Amino acid sequence: MNRFSYGFRPGRRGHDAVRQARKYAEEGYTWVVDMELEKFFDRVNYDILMARVVRKVKGKRVLKLIRRYLQAGVMVNGVVMDTDEGTPQGALAKSHASER
Repeated sequence: MNRFSYGFRPGRRGHDAVRQARKYAEEGYTWVVDMELEKFFDRVNYDILMARVVRKVKGKRVLKLIRRYLQAGVMVNGVVMDTDEGTPQGALAKSHASER
């Protein structure tokens, strides 16, 4: 977990962010940068991402699996739709172990 991140983080809340911001102001910081990455993962280009992944991952089967995962599409109202950009977010599947 990034120590500078407070949004939707376990054990952190808005009051913690305000407290830290006040501390920074007392230390003399004068700039604040706020970034909204909400739609970032919706627009990831597959070819650019895979070009970066191939730098670290050498297994062709793994690379093929990653590409297929990216291109698997999404289900909207029960209908599978193809995607040509964006990355899946969240869990792949619900763990049945948690139901036991």
